[in-house]
Amino acid sequence: MKNVFFIRNLNVNGANKVSRISGIKLAYVVSFVSFSLLMIAGSKPALADVKMLDKNSRAHLSTALTIADYTAFAEVVTGKMLSSRLVSGWGEKRPKLVLSALRNNTDDEGIRMADVYDRITEVVLNSGVARLMHVSADEFDYVVRSEMSSTRQYGEKGQELAFYKLELKMFTIEGEMVGQWSDVLPLARDKKKKKKGFFR
Repeated sequence: MKNVFFIRNLNVNGANKVSRISGIKLAYVVSFVSFSLLMIAGSKPALADVKMLDKNSRAHLSTALTIADYTAFAEVVTGKMLSSRLVSGWGEKRPKLVLSALRNNTDDEGIRMADVYDRITEVVLNSGVARLMHVSADEFDYVVRSEMSSTRQYGEKGQELAFYKLELKMFTIEGEMVGQWSDVLPLARDKKKKKKGFFR
């Protein structure tokens, strides 16, 4: 009987010790989880370093064209056409003018040619010097064909230089070219900087 009592007492004491140890571990786990949740709840999200740019800004992160470039291209080249001797000589005649679709002859198929074309159309329309006709019109006096092209140069150390050209050509109904206007936009990118490692 003594042996049986000793064994039972030993099992009870062992179970109590295990319970105490498990309770201590559980308390540590609960404390750690609670502390982590408090740290997450109390932490504030880092603010991104975002700055407002002027809507007319010509800032670039690459040698790709931006919306500001599209607008400037259209305004400059169309302005040259409208201020030319040919167009100025129209006076109040307001001839019928067709603006053909803008051709993309660059190495970038992602250029939004429709935006450039719309801006050219807007500038001509607001000038009032001509009556804009649809491309399917049968009767017109002049047609303007436009094209954008590009060339690139690369340096030995990773430099890149890109040239974009927008060109407008005006033809009579007989096919005679009577005017040509263009503008070139150069974009340069310096060599890529090597990122430093954590232990460098």
